Amino acid sequence: LNSSLHTGIVQFAWERQIPLWEVSHMSDPETVSTLAAYQPDIICVACFSLRIARSILDIPRLGSLNVHPSLLPAHRGPVPLFWAFRHGLKQTGVTIHLMDEGMDTGDILAQAVIEIPNGISYAQLELQCATRGGELLAKTVWELYEGRAVPVPQDETRSTYQSFPSDEDYIVPVADWSASHVYNFICGVADWGEPIKLHVGSEYFVVRKAISYSLENMRDSQDAAYFWRGEELWIRCKVGWIGVTNPTIFQ
Repeated sequence: LNSSLHTGIVQFAWERQIPLWEVSHMSDPETVSTLAAYQPDIICVACFSLRIARSILDIPRLGSLNVHPSLLPAHRGPVPLFWAFRHGLKQTGVTIHLMDEGMDTGDILAQAVIEIPNGISYAQLELQCATRGGELLAKTVWELYEGRAVPVPQDETRSTYQSFPSDEDYIVPVADWSASHVYNFICGVADWGEPIKLHVGSEYFVVRKAISYSLENMRDSQDAAYFWRGEELWIRCKVGWIGVTNPTIFQ
C-alpha cells in the first residue's frame, strides 16, 4: 500500500472503531486464527494483487469476494486499468467474483460496464470503478445472504491476463496507433511518473502531457512525421495527429 492509502485506511478504521491488523504473510497461522475467531459470513477484498491461501478463503460460510476493475474474464491481473489504456479500450467495468486459489478466476456474481471517455486520467477512472464497485459489492453481499446470488463460471476461452507493466509497455508505436489512442494512453498513465516514449521512425520523444489530437490533415505537416507549431509538437499517427508539449528527444 502507498502511504496515503495506508493512512486513509487506518483513519477510516479508527473513526469507526473497526479492528485493523497489518500482517506480513496472509497464510501465517496467527492471521488465519484471528480471522476464524470472528466467524465471518463473508470476506471482501478490493483489488488485492496477491493470492490468498485456501486456509483463509474457506473461513467464511458464504464465501470470499473480490472487487476487480475489469470485465472478467478479460484483463485478469494486478493493474487492469493500465491495460485498458494500453489497449485503447472504450469500455471497462467492475466484476464481483468469488475467490479461489487462482488469480481472478473465481465464479462471477455481478458485473457493471464503465465507459472510458477521452482524456480521463487513471485516478478518475479508478475512482469511478471504486464507486460503482462498492455499490455492486453491497448489493451482491445482500443477495448472497438471502440466497439469491447465482455464481457463473468464467469462460476460460475468453480469458486474458496481464502482469505489472514493464518499461517497454510505456513505449508507444505511433505508426500503429490512432491519435485518439495515443492521447488517451498519455492522459491515462502520465500520473504514474514513468517516462512515456513516443516511437517515431528512428527517434523517441519522452512526453508527460498530451494537449490534444486531430483526426484531420494538418496544414503544417508537409508529409513529415512531425512538426513544431510554436511550443507544441505534433506527431503523425496511424490515423490523425497527436499534440504534446515539452518533449525530450533522443535517438
